[in-house]
Amino acid sequence: MSSKSEMISKLIGKMTLEQKVGQCFVIGFTGTMITPTIIERIKRYCPAGIRCGLTFRIKTAYYDPYATSPKFAHRVIRYPTGTVKDFVPGLPVQYCTNEEYCEFLNTMKKAALNNDLGIPVHITMDMEGDASADYPRDGIRFFPSCGGIGRTGDTKLAHDVAWAVARELTSLGVSWLHSPVIDVNTEPMNPEIGIRSYSEKTKEVVKFVSAALKGFKEGGIVATGKHYPGRGASSQDAHHGLPVIKLSRKKMMEDHISPYAEMIDKGIPLPCVMTAHTAYPAIDPSGLPASLSKIFITDILKNELGFKGTVTTDDITMGGIAAKFEIVEACLRSLNAGNDLILLREESPLIDEVIPGLVKAVKNGKLKESRLDEAITRTLSVKYDYGFFKNGGIRDVKKASDGIRDPKVINIARSAAKKVQVILRDKQKLLPVAKSKKVLLIEQINPLHRLVNTQECHPSLLWEQMLKYSDNVINVETSMDFSEDDVKRIKKRLGEAELIVATNYYFRRSADGGDFIQRLHKMTKKPIIVVANTHYPQAVKPEFKTVILTYGSSPECYAEAAKAIFKK
Repeated sequence: MSSKSEMISKLIGKMTLEQKVGQCFVIGFTGTMITPTIIERIKRYCPAGIRCGLTFRIKTAYYDPYATSPKFAHRVIRYPTGTVKDFVPGLPVQYCTNEEYCEFLNTMKKAALNNDLGIPVHITMDMEGDASADYPRDGIRFFPSCGGIGRTGDTKLAHDVAWAVARELTSLGVSWLHSPVIDVNTEPMNPEIGIRSYSEKTKEVVKFVSAALKGFKEGGIVATGKHYPGRGASSQDAHHGLPVIKLSRKKMMEDHISPYAEMIDKGIPLPCVMTAHTAYPAIDPSGLPASLSKIFITDILKNELGFKGTVTTDDITMGGIAAKFEIVEACLRSLNAGNDLILLREESPLIDEVIPGLVKAVKNGKLKESRLDEAITRTLSVKYDYGFFKNGGIRDVKKASDGIRDPKVINIARSAAKKVQVILRDKQKLLPVAKSKKVLLIEQINPLHRLVNTQECHPSLLWEQMLKYSDNVINVETSMDFSEDDVKRIKKRLGEAELIVATNYYFRRSADGGDFIQRLHKMTKKPIIVVANTHYPQAVKPEFKTVILTYGSSPECYAEAAKAIFKK
């Protein structure tokens, strides 16, 4: 028996049943305020990981209704008790420095080590690019979407961006990432994947994901490929209900599962795979989502493809699951299907129902303890390989900003913004715009800018960048979906300009404004330049004659957009 196997075996042998169940969970805890509840849960349940982030002060179905099905929210919503946070919804997370956040994470890591097991807890989040950024504080650099990177044809850029993300986050103390997206976006109207995917072509996805995975590994962070067996062919959002993809087994294997098969076969560093809350009846006729399907997880992924890493669910409270099952039942099914980790992005007392519920399931014979042992072995093996046991993942607070301030990271952010931007078309020959021309900028409040809201990255950022080239730019700031009040304000300003620049961002968590931009083209005969973040139909319509694609929301991406408008 190897030293790794021996150590893992001894640890599992010391665990209580409750700790074994806890080791199969990644629980949620957002914001920057440590509470007695999170420390008590870490010590009592010994969770494998904590999904953190600063997009919410508290993460529950009540505070984030997008994340589940409104019709079945009763299966998820539990109201606060004890020292569970009971906050007013909608307020932004308080500002913190990188050092303060690192200390916040260290506090939870130290609590995990303070028992007879001493198993390091991993810290995970999303940083997918564009507006996806769970850590938006203290100068962190943001990068373009995978879709933008994929369209450059430059796999080195995918590698470098992945390395840069890992460099920033590991200095803070984040050790696990729920990226990259391996989905092949074959459905242009896919509301959930889109430019989160590198490409519509399977071979391109394999090339770019392989490069990104190597970058993440070199940066020292555990990467998670998602959403197995593939969400790219869907026209539904799994957060709100259970999507069904009716492709044949042959088509699924060739176009969507083959990236996993190829990377596993070639030994590309893929330590973790996230399963999809989507049904594929041609492969599993039971109607179960892949995330609860033994056929997909155990038979195909683990046995047929030979995946040796750890398998995690997507958030188990999402609408695609809540529409079918109570959460305890869903967790039971997910483990029996072969998942090794369950992502429970909740801070509510639901956690205190689910984990004891699974302990009871083991005692009642509905879940074998040996299945828990196998699941824990896979996760601890990944942690061993990535050096978690060397110091428990504790980070030097004084070095928390080292990754974010790294000149190499800053240069990659600038280079990526420049490489991904493209003038999709300019049929009206409007570019570059003369600095003497009077321009009306209609700019949506980008979700990332609302979240960050610093001098460097804030609402009306494009206006600020455009003013560097011309004083003849006026601005109407709008909501993402262009409210009726926004429309009235825009109409009042149309007469002031010779030319219009209008943003048309698509962000899956909020309504898009594509309908209004189409109306705008009929509302005025003045020429219009559309600035969008995706080439897909949600943002780019045939009647848009001049289109600039940024593929990102970072200050660097917006600087490049302004440059494209005014400079040759």
